[in-house]
Amino acid sequence: MTAAAVGDPDADAAILFREGELNDTYPDGTSLKVYIRIKIFNDRGRRYAEVQLPYKVELGRVSDVQARTIRPDGSVVDVEGRDIFNKVLLKTSHGIWRAKIFTMPAVEAGGIIEYRYRQTYPRGFRYFALDLQSDLFIKELHYGIQPPIASKLDVRWVTFNAPDPRRFAPTWDGSFDIRAENIPPFRREPLMPPELGVKIWGWLYYSPDADPSPERYWRDYAERRHQRISYETKPTRAIRRVVETITLSRDGSPEKIARIYAYVQNEIQNIGPGDEHEPEAAPDPGLKKNKSVDDTIRRRYGTPSDINLLFISMLRAAGLDARLAELTTRDENFFHRSFPDAFQLNSELTAVISRDGPIQFFDPGTVHCPPGLLSWEKEGITALVYGTADWRFVETPVSDASQNAEERIIRVVACSDGDVEAHVDVKFTGQRAIELRSQSADQAPDVLRKQILAGLRGLLPAARIDESSVTVSNPKSAATPVVASYDFRTLQFATRTETRLFVRPAFLSHRDESVTPAPARANSICFPYPWSESDRVVIEPPPGYKIEQLPDPVDLDIGAAHFRSTVSREGNNAVYERRLVVNAINLSVDQYPTVKAFFDRVLQADRAALSFKQLP
Repeated sequence: MTAAAVGDPDADAAILFREGELNDTYPDGTSLKVYIRIKIFNDRGRRYAEVQLPYKVELGRVSDVQARTIRPDGSVVDVEGRDIFNKVLLKTSHGIWRAKIFTMPAVEAGGIIEYRYRQTYPRGFRYFALDLQSDLFIKELHYGIQPPIASKLDVRWVTFNAPDPRRFAPTWDGSFDIRAENIPPFRREPLMPPELGVKIWGWLYYSPDADPSPERYWRDYAERRHQRISYETKPTRAIRRVVETITLSRDGSPEKIARIYAYVQNEIQNIGPGDEHEPEAAPDPGLKKNKSVDDTIRRRYGTPSDINLLFISMLRAAGLDARLAELTTRDENFFHRSFPDAFQLNSELTAVISRDGPIQFFDPGTVHCPPGLLSWEKEGITALVYGTADWRFVETPVSDASQNAEERIIRVVACSDGDVEAHVDVKFTGQRAIELRSQSADQAPDVLRKQILAGLRGLLPAARIDESSVTVSNPKSAATPVVASYDFRTLQFATRTETRLFVRPAFLSHRDESVTPAPARANSICFPYPWSESDRVVIEPPPGYKIEQLPDPVDLDIGAAHFRSTVSREGNNAVYERRLVVNAINLSVDQYPTVKAFFDRVLQADRAALSFKQLP
């Protein structure tokens, strides 16, 4: 096969064959054996030698990995077992992702790489996501599926994101077979929707329901779950005693919620999701699993789900109508209301129902998440709020850009040799503060400091930071901003001529590339959350220089985003003020030309320079 044969002469590689054999007849769980064979067309295709097999530990594990390279001359080079590693990719409040990683040896143009592995699911598991599309063209795809009994009853299959779902419809002959050919590649893009929201994939699952209507299914599910959670969160004597201790008789509902939220966030240790299937993934194998809200408040630790249920129970003890709300986080997938199966729900919130106001959502299970804010992946999506006659689907709120801010005040001294010295005071709030705190949680105290300085080095690699000047304030309260300050010097930042000095005032805003570099786009743009950046930069010229020319002000507004920059004189100093506000999380492909023009113009403005002229 050649690149031209797959319809893309510029293709770097293609999958010749992808095969999956799912067998659900084993007593110890379900086995999915996967085999992939890839042809490398050119030297760029050698990057596919880096293989990563991700899996969510709550849904099973990957084992029995074998891999080899077949050179163009037919010789074979195997991957040794000692060169296959297990790595933690991501930990969130709703799961842990790990991966088997390895590098294929001796990969070259014209060669073939192939590997196989086994995905094992827990016994009794009923849901299997099967890839039907890859980053590469697939010449031939085949899945063989053996359900636990030799019957197709109770077995369901649904295809997502396929232009023609019938192309992947399984056939039944004692087992299921799915066969397809010439599947186009899935194109990844920066800031794209979650992969499962756009990629072609299929879901095999078991259901005793005879194709229920979505409305009836969700009603029955919400009512049934509400009864169970109401029983599990019924306030106990211990919980009522704690609530009476931390609240005041004169408190209204907002005050009670705030006090209880602060208690579960600060006094109950969040041990993360953990996983009983892989003990090495658990935060502390010595911790016992909580079986009730009483266990959580007595042991003073819990998983995100434990903490959420405790919060509900404590709110109920305070006389509030608090319920569980389930949802599908938008970092993994989109919720399909027309698809009647609750397995797609992967996380939860607390919903507080008021008599005369809207539903309020709280996220106590996310570490460092202040009240009034939700973890970004739970914002702007559909949540199912439990209830009997009053169950409902509700859209979760989206935080405002002003809440998720990075605010910088910078004092700059320009030197006649082109160097600049700067003092920076920066404040992070909202989602930006949550990110910083979460990335440094349970690590050495200086990790947060290193993160902030890494952001500076990413923008100004040549910056020389005065380590003794660095201070970071990270208060325990999640509602309090993260504040930092530091001094640095950057060599030859300003451009010199014989009598002039040119300085870019967008010191820490300058990017080498626009947020939207591609000329066209296949997928919508998805920002994690709305955000804002603001800068006030005071630039002092070298002795013997004065301001000659200032950049023109820029004011851009496309509704979903706004940018403004101005430069003014303050004595002999130049004062640069910049503000970028993006108050949207989803922008369609049709809007891309407008969005691209906006960010390209922002980049142009950030590159503008002011000039100082040497006095005669």
